[in-house]
Parts: sequence; C-alpha cells; structure tokens
Amino acid sequence: MTAHAPRQAHVTSTDGTKIAVTITGQGRPLVVSPGALNAAQDWQVLADLLAPRFATYAIDRRGRGASGDNGEHTIQREADDIAAVLGLAGPDAILLGHSYGVLVTLAHALHQPPAAFILYEPPIPLGGPVGGDAIAPFEEAVQAGDLDRALTLGLRNFLRFPEEAIEEFRQTPFWAIRASMTPTWAREMRAMDRFGDDLARFAALGIPTLLVIGELSPRWLTDVSRRLHQALPDARLVEIPGEAHDAFLTGPHALADAIAAFAGGLPCLLKPLREQG
Repeated sequence: MTAHAPRQAHVTSTDGTKIAVTITGQGRPLVVSPGALNAAQDWQVLADLLAPRFATYAIDRRGRGASGDNGEHTIQREADDIAAVLGLAGPDAILLGHSYGVLVTLAHALHQPPAAFILYEPPIPLGGPVGGDAIAPFEEAVQAGDLDRALTLGLRNFLRFPEEAIEEFRQTPFWAIRASMTPTWAREMRAMDRFGDDLARFAALGIPTLLVIGELSPRWLTDVSRRLHQALPDARLVEIPGEAHDAFLTGPHALADAIAAFAGGLPCLLKPLREQG
C-alpha cells in the first residue's frame, strides 16, 4: 500500500453506532460529511487529488456504505458521529460539509467548533419547509420499491432541479447509485425541515469558513449560502464556474484548488502536523 492509498477505519458514536471512514493521503486532516445521496466513495477522486497535502477522512454517514444505523434518527446523533471522526482526525482538522451534510456539521459546531469550516451549499430551509408535503409521495415511491421515481421526485421537489437537469442526470452513471440511496432521504428531509431558519445562532462561530457554491446550482441553494456568508463573522465565498451542486464529482480539480487555496491561509494548531494514520 502506498502512502496515499485509501484505508478504512471505524469509530463508535455516542449511541454505539459504528461509523466507517475512508482515509486517503497525508497532511492536514480534512473531514468530509457527505450529502443525502452520497457516501465516502463519491469523494474518492477529490481525496486522491488532495492526497499529497491532505489526509481526507470521508465519512459513510449512518445508514449508508459500511456504516451502521440506528432506528431513531436525528441531526444531533449524526453530529455525534462527526465528533467521533474528528476525535480520530485530530484538533487541526478542517470540517467540510456538503448539502445535508452541512447541517450536520453546523449542528456539531454549535457545541464544539472545528478548526475551520468548508460549507458547500447547505439546504437551510430559509423559505419554509424543503420537504413538507412532498415527503409523502416520495416515501410511497420508496415503499413501492420504485427508487427511480423516488429519485425523480426528490430532485424535482426537494432540490428543485429543472426537468432538463433531471433528464441529463438520468443519462449519467451516477443515477442508479443515487437512486439506491433514496431510502434514507425522507428522514433527512424531515430533519432538514426541523432545522429552522435562524441564521443568527451561527454568528458566534468565529472560525475561518469557506462557502462554496456552483455557478449552475439551483438559485435557492446559492441564495442560502450567500445569506449564511453574511451571518458568519469570518467567512469567504467562492463560486466555481461551470459547476453545480456536485463539483466533487464533475469538477474535482476546481474544488481541490479552492480547498487548497483556503487551507493555505489557515494557521495550524499543531506544529509540525502529526502524521495521520
């Protein structure tokens, strides 16, 4: 195994759930909390690009990949999972959240702020419930085993993708993978709707923060990021040209450059950085 090759690890969360982590590379730790329809494997290309400078800890959030699950789901339980992984990665870790995964990282940070934040398009329900009445037909599709229809409904009603974007996505190899992850999406949508729209609670998070948005992302998602940018005291915002909500898959080099540029200006808590393993 080379120094940068991915390796598997597990941590145990507060409620006893085993959480799987894929660790790639060496250098400053970067802990990744994926979105609702993603797992650690979706971040591997980006982790490989970052491997010479970062040790990426990509999490399989509970209920997916190699992680366990618990019947009672809350954002706080997932925040406890983040805390367990950060305990493995060390105090110098940068915490990156994508989409729903940002809500988990924000919930964690309210109790224990990380060294630095990278937040990629959090779906904070500033305009009212994101799931709302659309959750019921989505769940019906999942219970009927029609995961293709469930994904279509979720993209249309939860993320508000235009129909042409959904059809383009349907032609990609990622469609079947995303469809297979839809069974846990409804519970996350409920948690998202309960998250609330109060951005003032994050004003005390004075940690260095990078907000990432895609030029082609749904407008409501980029608007949320812009408003969160105004609420956070030490935040900067970068827009990735020609990319949308999944630049770690479709434009990993551009996202890697943005991460490296941000991290390059951060202080280190540990000098020198201990080797992560």
